[in-house]
Amino acid sequence: MLKLEDKILSIMEKGSSQRVISKILNTSLRNTIARRALINAIEKATYKMSLKTYERPKKVLEERYYMGRALLHSIERLFETDSISPNCVKALTNIFLGKVFIQGIYIRRTFEEKHGFRPPCFVTISPTNICNLRCKGCYAGEIYEKHTLKFEIFDRIIKEIKEEFGAYFFVISGGEPFMYKDNGKTLFDILEKHNDAYFMAYTNGTMIKKDVAKKLAELGNFTPAISVEGFESDTDERRGNGVFRRIMEVMDDLREEGVPFGISVTPTKYNADLLLSDEFIDFYFEKKGAFYGWYFQYMPIGRNPSVELMVTPEQRYKMLKRIWQLVIEKKIFIADFWNSGTASDGCMAGARGGGYFYILWDGTITPCVFIPFKDKNLGNIYKIYQEGKTITDAIKSPLFEKIREWQNNYWIKRNKNECGNLLTPCIIRDNSLDFYKIVKETDAQPIDEGAVEYLKFIEEGKMPEYNRKYRELVDPVWQEEYLKE
Repeated sequence: MLKLEDKILSIMEKGSSQRVISKILNTSLRNTIARRALINAIEKATYKMSLKTYERPKKVLEERYYMGRALLHSIERLFETDSISPNCVKALTNIFLGKVFIQGIYIRRTFEEKHGFRPPCFVTISPTNICNLRCKGCYAGEIYEKHTLKFEIFDRIIKEIKEEFGAYFFVISGGEPFMYKDNGKTLFDILEKHNDAYFMAYTNGTMIKKDVAKKLAELGNFTPAISVEGFESDTDERRGNGVFRRIMEVMDDLREEGVPFGISVTPTKYNADLLLSDEFIDFYFEKKGAFYGWYFQYMPIGRNPSVELMVTPEQRYKMLKRIWQLVIEKKIFIADFWNSGTASDGCMAGARGGGYFYILWDGTITPCVFIPFKDKNLGNIYKIYQEGKTITDAIKSPLFEKIREWQNNYWIKRNKNECGNLLTPCIIRDNSLDFYKIVKETDAQPIDEGAVEYLKFIEEGKMPEYNRKYRELVDPVWQEEYLKE
């Protein structure tokens, strides 16, 4: 008789109906003993799948396993506290664990057979750049004209991504997602219509009133990642007086209604140490009940970009060690998209397999939230649809293909002993000269003045120098701890 982990591995490898997956998950999640057995089985199955799928150094696979384990144990803690609504339980079980985490691995293989590359597993969409706050340094701030994605386009994007990519996870950004409104339709209409998908939104949280929290608990397929800067003085200084207290009320309301939530932070040279301190971690993850944490190191793009605001190479190295300590020892799901490259299997941009891409409020399509450049011919979803094309055509653009080619050459299609350093995975932040070359080769178009300024940072040598200094710290680590097995 097959062990539970082998049953799950078989589903990943051969595919299975949603009914079968739901039966396994719902049966096993009913009591503590069975739930723990299921979580452990999924952990082991995903690790075995990694061994079969990826040619990577052993420590890379281990860290990938540790991050997945932290996510699964964060989900387990939600169930154990019994502070999650029935519909949120259902969505996490059937959609997130079932479709996104388990079944999606098989579904996306059919795309690869047809198109020659694996599709992305999610997309980030900013349906509006309108916001109710005026935070200092926001990349979606006042330099832009106000834009809102047409509801029928928003709806069509999600529908196509589910059908063509087999992807059922969507990240909503902004502006403020809860400010989205087009022709009487709001974000709630998207959540209700696509109740077979799971959504996460980056939000300032201030528009989540008690009735909104209750509605989210009823829908079940949504989790807010609430932006914080630190504690009260730090948050209010950037976001406005009283915002911190309002956020604290929102977190309490969400927890009371049973809606899982997380936090989103932006480490800079000035707050990096605070955001990973014991005091910060204990407050948000233990006291307030955050389910996960996203760390987005400041990037010199957007409004008034500044290389000087970036965390220093020394700070980033310290953050690298600290985040993995929290993930491995405390099993807290914290991901830093520049320091968690081993867990994400490197740069996720350009719609690579397992990665993602970005669609903005005016239909602009970019390889990543932090790559403010578009393809000159296939860089807008409105134009693509007007020409009778689909979302798949968008990710076959020269800009996207060149980024995927770079990823393949850097690590994806190299053997484990020659794998590029996944501690410096980002094409635009860590490998700026390579990125500059791609921009020139593809004639990629900057989408705003911040992008133009970023190119100057490369030309002036500021970004290449930052890359050099950080590599001095982590290249020896990569050679000694990862490549020497």
